[in-house]
Amino acid sequence: MNKIQRQHHIIKLIEQSVEQKMLETRELAEQFGVSEMTVRRDLQELSHKGLVRRQHGGVSHSVTPGQLERKEIGILLAFSTGKYSDPFFNAVLEGVDRKLQELGCRIAYIKPHSEINTVAQTRNLLESNKASGIIFLGPLPKAESMAYLKANIRALVSTTESLGPDYDTVTFDGYHGIRYMVDHLVKCGYRRLGFITGHHDFRRKAFLDGVKAHSLPSDAELCVIAPFGEDGWTPKLGQIGVERLMSVVNPPDAIVCASDLIAIGAIQWLHQHNIHVPDDVAVTGFDNITESAFTVPALTTVNVHKQLIGELTVERVIKRIENEDDIALVIQTPTNLVIRQSCGSK
Repeated sequence: MNKIQRQHHIIKLIEQSVEQKMLETRELAEQFGVSEMTVRRDLQELSHKGLVRRQHGGVSHSVTPGQLERKEIGILLAFSTGKYSDPFFNAVLEGVDRKLQELGCRIAYIKPHSEINTVAQTRNLLESNKASGIIFLGPLPKAESMAYLKANIRALVSTTESLGPDYDTVTFDGYHGIRYMVDHLVKCGYRRLGFITGHHDFRRKAFLDGVKAHSLPSDAELCVIAPFGEDGWTPKLGQIGVERLMSVVNPPDAIVCASDLIAIGAIQWLHQHNIHVPDDVAVTGFDNITESAFTVPALTTVNVHKQLIGELTVERVIKRIENEDDIALVIQTPTNLVIRQSCGSK
């Protein structure tokens, strides 16, 4: 009996069970002649599809469509304008949507923070949209709005910033991603590295730790924090940052950017000023958005598993809806280098 046949039989057994009695994992394993681990994987897949309800030690009746329909999840985006314009969070959102559909749930709304600047606006959002949980994509709303959300909805999951020790967070290993990039550039022969970011965070720390580990120059002028506004990290930041870096007396031979959009802006500025990438200066990004493969030259970057982050946030918010007392987790997804032509080889 293969997996599909086994899972189909499990559903039939549940439908035929008296008074929707729980079927024990051990008994199912004995009946099918497989390991309990195999049965647990079957039950997990069926549970994700909304066909059965997992319980400790086994499985019981399927979740009814009505129960699933009640699980509507709100999405709050960090940026107040162009809410679908950020390629990083669009990819995360794809993962959210796919996992919700798989679980038989749906998105209640997608709203930017600008719509909940006050407690009154936040109250109105919750009253007019009956979401069972909320996922935050990007930095969090204002403190007053955040406090109101915490007081009125238990199922809250964040991505890039933590809501606190009692809430789930799904993020990525940005620190080591930047460290890998610095190591790679040093291996390629670059010795004077610049850095462009939008604010102080783990990527900036990773860059400074990386250049220190390799005994490279760490002049303050080589680390640029370009101001950003409501639209987040845009190519404009890269243009501002690279102009500052290339105007110093001894400019860098490689520039590490905290996002692909920043790197794209930096490459544009360099092209406009007849500075060749990577012959005159190497440029690297972070995120591995789709556009990074189509820059000229193609952008070396750090890959973030964006859709996986979206899927995991859904799993955690649904888990929190089903059990408010479930232990809060901080899930950090891995990162890896994607080597392309923008850093060349030396």
